[in-house]
Amino acid sequence: MKSPSLMSEKRPAPSAIIGSRWARHIQIGWMMVGIVLITWGLRLWGSGTVAAWAPLPSTILSGTGLALVSLATLVRNRSHWRIIEWVAVILVVAGLLFWTGTQIVSNPSYMTDEMAFDQWAATLWVHGINPYGRSLAAAFNAYQVSPDRFTWTLSGKPVTLLSYPALAFEMYAPAIALGWTNQVAVWFNVLAWAVGMVLAFALVPRRVRPWILVLASLSVYIGFAQGGVTDALYIPFLVLAAWGWDRYPQARGWAAIWPPIVMGLALGIKQTPWIIWPFLVMGFIGEARALGMNRQSIIRMVWRYTWISGVVFFVPNLPFIVDNPGTWLGGVLAPLLSKTVPDGQGLITLSLFEPWGSGSLHAFTWLSIVILLFLLVVYPLTYPRLKSLTFLFPAIALFFATRSFASYLLMLIPVTVVAVATTRSPKIRTPLTPKRKQVVIGGVGLSLILMAAAVALPGPVGLQLDGLHTSGQLATVDRVTVTATNHGNQAVHPHFTANIGGVMTAFWTPIQGPSSLGPHQSATYTLAAPNFGAMPPISGGFQIMAFTAKSETVTRTPIVLPNAWHLSVVPSAVNKPVPKNHVIVFTVQILNRWNQPVQAGGIPVYFGQVIYAQRGPQTGQSVINRGFVGQTPVKAVTNNLGQARFTVKDVTPTSDPIYYEANLVNSQNFYPFGFSQMVPVRFVK
Repeated sequence: MKSPSLMSEKRPAPSAIIGSRWARHIQIGWMMVGIVLITWGLRLWGSGTVAAWAPLPSTILSGTGLALVSLATLVRNRSHWRIIEWVAVILVVAGLLFWTGTQIVSNPSYMTDEMAFDQWAATLWVHGINPYGRSLAAAFNAYQVSPDRFTWTLSGKPVTLLSYPALAFEMYAPAIALGWTNQVAVWFNVLAWAVGMVLAFALVPRRVRPWILVLASLSVYIGFAQGGVTDALYIPFLVLAAWGWDRYPQARGWAAIWPPIVMGLALGIKQTPWIIWPFLVMGFIGEARALGMNRQSIIRMVWRYTWISGVVFFVPNLPFIVDNPGTWLGGVLAPLLSKTVPDGQGLITLSLFEPWGSGSLHAFTWLSIVILLFLLVVYPLTYPRLKSLTFLFPAIALFFATRSFASYLLMLIPVTVVAVATTRSPKIRTPLTPKRKQVVIGGVGLSLILMAAAVALPGPVGLQLDGLHTSGQLATVDRVTVTATNHGNQAVHPHFTANIGGVMTAFWTPIQGPSSLGPHQSATYTLAAPNFGAMPPISGGFQIMAFTAKSETVTRTPIVLPNAWHLSVVPSAVNKPVPKNHVIVFTVQILNRWNQPVQAGGIPVYFGQVIYAQRGPQTGQSVINRGFVGQTPVKAVTNNLGQARFTVKDVTPTSDPIYYEANLVNSQNFYPFGFSQMVPVRFVK
């Protein structure tokens, strides 16, 4: 039984345990930042053989991360903690920069055409050439952009024209003019993300700060920044524009000038902030009305924000507008007007992967437009109910567009966090009027109807895979045969490509089949992969897709799984030299996609040998089963357990090891598949 003194003793409240000024959720937040620092260290850990300097920052980041987790539970002095906070910021930024360096060393190629185009456009501009309206195809080779990273039109041609406002490339120009040409776009992207992260950290309340560092260090965001998603360039400006934006109607002096300046800079980099601008202005009007400002004051405030942000947008673009307004306008409006292939992770995913839709890509376009217009109407009618979404509306509308990339959906979330954390919480005083409820219900209903039409309308072309041809030992599909049937009443001109894991390859070359398919006609097409990167691996799934440019439709074959089996060799490694004439027994097991043994008897298994010598491959001289010296491959059939047995001995050892590998062969098209791991064996005399 407990003593009376112990029973009467009160347990201290959690806040008292960790300090009266130190909330438990903040403590946990900084423990999470410690985990983030450890993660940065782990990201660098495996790069020691690529970048000799990587192990030192890896160790420092991991160690300080562990220390931060400990300090979050110990330090209670707020002045000391301010120093620790900024040390954490510096270390996170350092981790980002060091990690970027290792990624560049590992793969210096540019991962997106947009980044390559921007840097090439800056290079042209530095040399006095207007990049608008000019082909930028030279950037593909200059920055080693893979064809599978091109932006393709529905007719199978790559987009080669500049498609962004001028500030998107002018930011790079000073560095290029000073002679810095290597990886300029990558470093500017990453530095912009780092600056945006630091600004957000400094501007939000202290209780939110640790979560800014966690958010900014997520793999998807740093992958965007380093991988070539140039949205990172406008993030610092949007962070400033979002900071306490609802105070703008009351702003005077310099506080009324700099917010439209930073917004104008964001508008001048990419088109996504364009969608934010009208919502932001309507938000100003809603706040001004809540403050009781008169109509003239509201008009002056809106006009001030409009003309300042407009001037800041147009000044960097002015040289190109004066030089050739048509090519400039065509460039900045290209994402809205060009007939590019549908792509992304939004609603369009259903029509890219599933066997239904999209008989009309226009339906997706109209759906996104209707939803955007609906939001533009509902936002002021219901203000301030949707106030917290002011900077997120582009992501909502673009989710339904034909091109709805993850960057469109994710990059505005950190900005929205800053806006929500630094603005006044909306106070809902009155319910919606019946008429406004009708507007909301009507808009939602119309959106649902268009959504159903977009994902349900069947394409005019039916597509069926008839056969495939592989590259043999390279284990890729290099040619396919498909039957296309036009179910419509008008002739179509199909253009074909492959979808490999969500990535659309360069368009495939028709080596047989008509260019035009008449109404209710069928034709057989033989399609060849245009390059190695466009060849799907036979170990994974893929789809063949057909696009029509005039009617703007897409159809696809069902997902193709060339094989579901593969092989495993036991033993998987022979780590010691094997004496001449010594017999090794290999057991080859058939496995399914989940690495479970397949108990299938009578299946032919082929076991091959080769020497990968320094000057090229040579034939191995071992004896497999009862074959002759150097015979490869040798066939054996599986027993009821799905196992095939091979005995190996070498009669003429060489200085190079012999590599053994097993495979299966398709019984209809006779291509090899299901390759096992390679097992090198070094034979000695």
